[in-house]
Amino acid sequence: MPKEREWLTFTDWGKTYGEVVYASLLGRSFIILNSPDAINELLEKRSANYSDRPVQMLAGELVGYSSFMPLARYGERYRQGRKIMTGALNPRETSFTRQIVTQKTAQFLSKLFYSPEDARLHIRWIVASIAFQITHGHAVESFDDPLVRVAEQCTHEFSFLASPGAYLVDLIPALRYLPAWLPGNGWKRKVHEWRENAERLRDAPYDFVRERMTKGMAGPSVTASLIEENPNHTVEEDTLFRYMTGSFYSGGADTTVSSIESFFMAMILYPDVQRTAQMELDKVIGRGELATWEDMAKLPYVKGLLSEVYRWNPVGPLALPRNVTNEDEYKGYRIPVGATIFGNSWGVLHNPSLYPDPFEFKPSRYSKADNELNPDPRLYVFGYGRRACPGKTLAEDTMFRVVTATLALFDISMPTDSQGRPIKPDTTFTGIIAHAPPFLCEVTPRFPNTNTLISQLTQ
Repeated sequence: MPKEREWLTFTDWGKTYGEVVYASLLGRSFIILNSPDAINELLEKRSANYSDRPVQMLAGELVGYSSFMPLARYGERYRQGRKIMTGALNPRETSFTRQIVTQKTAQFLSKLFYSPEDARLHIRWIVASIAFQITHGHAVESFDDPLVRVAEQCTHEFSFLASPGAYLVDLIPALRYLPAWLPGNGWKRKVHEWRENAERLRDAPYDFVRERMTKGMAGPSVTASLIEENPNHTVEEDTLFRYMTGSFYSGGADTTVSSIESFFMAMILYPDVQRTAQMELDKVIGRGELATWEDMAKLPYVKGLLSEVYRWNPVGPLALPRNVTNEDEYKGYRIPVGATIFGNSWGVLHNPSLYPDPFEFKPSRYSKADNELNPDPRLYVFGYGRRACPGKTLAEDTMFRVVTATLALFDISMPTDSQGRPIKPDTTFTGIIAHAPPFLCEVTPRFPNTNTLISQLTQ
């Protein structure tokens, strides 16, 4: 099994062996789904059989992420946690979350104006700020916030710990009993530290809210509501609440960071796309004005731009793997119980028969009337079936607000070196949540009074 950018290898396998590929390694079965039909039939229509997670010995069992929602096994405890999350992020009741997204976007624009060189840091700040405000009622003033540092550290560690095939102990669990000095077992020297960090992510934000509630200082949040609505909750329920609220950040924030970074990179590489989107915003909304939630239907090109961001660099190229609960059959293929299933979202979204010129960033592709081409990328970006992202609406709201506001007030361009040569970004996206290497960009105000416009938003 490949250890990095697995989706590229799996896509090549699909071209050679077909839409369903079977691989065996050390007695374990792996199945890769490379087509929309296979993904839809198995992960959506038969989701009851494909909603479990495989045991990940290092990230899940030894470090402890199996108790957080993204890696939790499918069962009653997972269903309870997901019910809480979907209730808290109800797409039909968005007034609370949209108010926070609007407020944080205004602050993001201000940061972008005063220190444009730190654009990537501001991206991470706004996503962290929205997540902590909604989940814990905590206003994140800077990226150096102690709760954010814990969450970011865990996000970083989870990204390499949970990568398929990264650690041999995931394939040979008995290696956990062998000493750290053996080749391939060096992870044992770090596992205690990683587990402590995961426990801090579970406890520190939750205890912060409880302490503020005791002092009568807690603002509205998902965590405060959970505690208030369940005053006599058991120790077991308290543990569930901790893991579930801790999962809001670990399960969703980094994906939104990836999407916003991809937007900035695309604007650097495709300036004509940026200008076309700005022209539409200027014409429909007004120069220097910000789009509202009701304006999306009036902005077909901007809507296509958002769709193309999701497709061009899908944040979860393979999603997280599934475990087969019962033996199954698909188009004559036997799918054994216990097999690990990957839905190759990246392969689907870069299939030229579905998306012509798949490596080009082309928002106009979604304006075509032919529904057989360029299907909605969101079908393959936010997860599948009973494991679909419960924060999908919040993520889309954040993207819409950040993208339209940034385009309305700023130009994003490619920087140059001291010799005037363009500094092109590296588009090698890697990781279980796909990120490109750090890149530079120039962010400049579009209007002489941009600062005044932003000041009016933040008052």
